[in-house]
Amino acid sequence: MSRHRIVIIGSGFAGLTAARRLKNANADITILARTSHHLFQPLLYQVATGILSEGDIAPTTREILRSQRNVTVLQALVEEIDVEARVVKWRNHNKHEQTEYDTLIVAAGAGQSYFGNDHFAVFAPGMKTIDDALELRARIFGAFELAEIETDPTAVDKLLTFVVVGAGPTGVEMAGQIRELASHTLKGEFRNIDPTKARVILVDGAEHPLPPFGEELGIKTEEALAKLGVEMKMNAFVTGVDSEGVTLKYKSGEEERIESVCKVWAAGVAASPLGRAL
Repeated sequence: MSRHRIVIIGSGFAGLTAARRLKNANADITILARTSHHLFQPLLYQVATGILSEGDIAPTTREILRSQRNVTVLQALVEEIDVEARVVKWRNHNKHEQTEYDTLIVAAGAGQSYFGNDHFAVFAPGMKTIDDALELRARIFGAFELAEIETDPTAVDKLLTFVVVGAGPTGVEMAGQIRELASHTLKGEFRNIDPTKARVILVDGAEHPLPPFGEELGIKTEEALAKLGVEMKMNAFVTGVDSEGVTLKYKSGEEERIESVCKVWAAGVAASPLGRAL
């Protein structure tokens, strides 16, 4: 009798936990994941601000599961799930493959949501992957470098204004870290600009940061961020994003335009589209 075949889609926390808990199962486990690494997503903001390198938060999945002999890890972009035939169809570059299963675990994680405004992504990248974090790192440090050689004071102000959209844990951490970067890490390193004069603005539609965690923690977080020098635009929704800045609309109906070259999107998540295939 053949061994039970288990396919796990995704190598994040859920996928890795499932595989580990099946260590002693009489089964052959195949992990299909878009990347070859396991990403510790909560620390992406530290990669984006240069505190950590990508290798510090993304060990290879094969390395983690090396001693678990009933697991095979394959880098794969899943394209289709045939539930009736119990087959997952996937590809690696131009090579198309399929893997049969007896049990399927979908742990493909979530992506960034722009609430129907996907065109914002070009101007305000999210932070869900290593590539996202590296792109943001280039934009953040690049803004300081461009400001150093810019002679127009208005353009300098725009380059040194950083907008973080979304005051959940990721947005709060990101805003605080950019503020620390400008106020301390880069202090004294430039000759034509003063990084400490940079503006870091946190935007959210809620009344206080960290809305899921209650008003008390939100108020304390707001006070801590203000002490660091982070500006907060609460009760405000982003209605427009372009290469030059963002447009906000407050619950009061008032609108505001913020000129900013570097924007970070940390608002909202979208479920994996694979869920619709089941």
